[in-house]
This record gives sequence, C-alpha cells and structure tokens, in this order.
Amino acid sequence: MRQRIDLWKRVFDTDDNAISKALSKLTWDLAAFSCVVEMVRQAPNADAGKRLNGMVLEMLVSGFWSSTMQGVRRLAERETIHGQYGVCSLGGLLMDARAVRQRVTRRVFVEDIAGLEYNYAATEERYWRFLRAQAPGQAHWVPREYHYEPSVQRHAVFDWLSGTTPATSTPDDLIREEVFDTLDRRLAHLDGVVEHVNVEIAHAATEFSRSGRALQQWNLDDAKGSIKELAQIAQLVGEWLCFSGIGTVLPHPQFDQFAHLDQPLFTGDRRQLQATWDGLEQEISQWHNVDPRTL
Repeated sequence: MRQRIDLWKRVFDTDDNAISKALSKLTWDLAAFSCVVEMVRQAPNADAGKRLNGMVLEMLVSGFWSSTMQGVRRLAERETIHGQYGVCSLGGLLMDARAVRQRVTRRVFVEDIAGLEYNYAATEERYWRFLRAQAPGQAHWVPREYHYEPSVQRHAVFDWLSGTTPATSTPDDLIREEVFDTLDRRLAHLDGVVEHVNVEIAHAATEFSRSGRALQQWNLDDAKGSIKELAQIAQLVGEWLCFSGIGTVLPHPQFDQFAHLDQPLFTGDRRQLQATWDGLEQEISQWHNVDPRTL
C-alpha cells in the first residue's frame, strides 16, 4: 500500500506532469489571457476594428483555447496512473483510490499517507512531559515529535470521511463510498470539455463522429469555472490521499509580467518580415509537387 501511496504523491505533486503543476500552468495562462482580453478592450478603434495585428492576436487566441481545453481534459480524464500508459490525472487518481478503498483505513490515512502517529493522546502526553521538564519562564522550541495537533486534525477529517465520531472510531474505519461518488459527480461536470477535445482538438473526428459531442459555446467564464472545479477537487483529493494540496494555485510572479507592454511589439524592418513570409510561401507552395518515385 505504501508503494501505491508514493505513486499517488508523485502523480499529484512531484512528477514533471504532476496534477498540481498542471493546475498552476492552467491558472497562469487563464490570468495572462484575461489580461490579453483587457488589452484588446483598451486598444484604440479604427474604421476596420481594433488597431491590433490580427495575425499575432489570432495565434494567441487559438493557442490559449487549445492548450486550456487540452489541459482540462488531461486532468479530468479517467485513465490508469500505472504502468507504461499511466497518466497524471485527477480522474485517474480518484479511480485508483476507489479501487483500493477497502485498504485506505483510518490507520493508513493517518500513518502511511500523512506520516503521523496514530495515537495522538500518547503524543500529547509526551508533549506535556517535555514542557514540564523545561526551565519555567523561558521560551523554548518544541521538537516536532511532540506536535500532536496534526494527528488530532487528521483523525477529525477521517471522522467525516468515514461517517464516524471520536467515540465510535476504529483503526479499520473506511472512507464512505458516497465521498467518491460526490467527487466523481463533480468531475463529470467536465465531461463535455473532454469530449470536445477528443473530437475537435486531439483527433480529427468526422462530421458524423462530432455530432452531439462538440461544445457549442465555451467562453472565458466557462474556462475559469472548469479550472476552479478542477482546483477544488484537487485540493480535497490532495489533502486526503497525498497529505498535500494546491494552496494558492496561481503562481505569484517573480518578475514584472507586464514589462515592455507599453512599447510596440515590433519596431524593426517590416520588409524582413515580408521576406520571411514570402520565402515560406514559396517553399510551401511546392510541397504538393510529389514524385511518387521518391517515396
């Protein structure tokens, strides 16, 4: 069971594609694109519309929607977290935890997942013995092994998860099935995004295959709502199954993220840009001239 818990923690926090890292990327992109929207709103108007470069703006817009929808799908999809085809997804982590629900006892929850002492009363007794042994009237540092409150809090969380009370709890208590049902229902709110990505972005689905599976509308508020849904599920799953969480999931900038925005995007020779475009256009225009004898 400890190997499985180690895998849960890698999938949630430490893997390069970990759930917490993916969520931070999604929230950062959401904040950045929201600022792009505000920049477009404030841009001066002309007869033909906003005085902005359509080529660059379209690339930003299409890139944001594609990467955001794919990011939501990657976290929501219900695929195995094991083996050669394992993925770092909330759906996969939930599915795996449900499969071993009978093994995630109160003792496992406190000792193996959180790394805390099960018997917090014994820890508290040692804490008070330590305090009584110190010189009175002086400040002192309490060693970590005497901190009993985290175990008390962990037991209280499991009381709710298992539907028990401190008076009725046992080391073999289990998480209620309804807890997993509720999390699965929350995750199912994102099934529409998953299906849309499957037929419109990840795969070139035919018209018949796309029918009824593509979203008719998904705007910035929808994107924010989807990421919030994932973040709230991840906070609970991380706290319960990994003794972790997402915290303030939007990274605080360690640099000026708005640097140089008061300057033109490009002040060089536009003729060089035209030459770059024309060169590619000339090259690509010949791609269809394929000699089958060279295959």
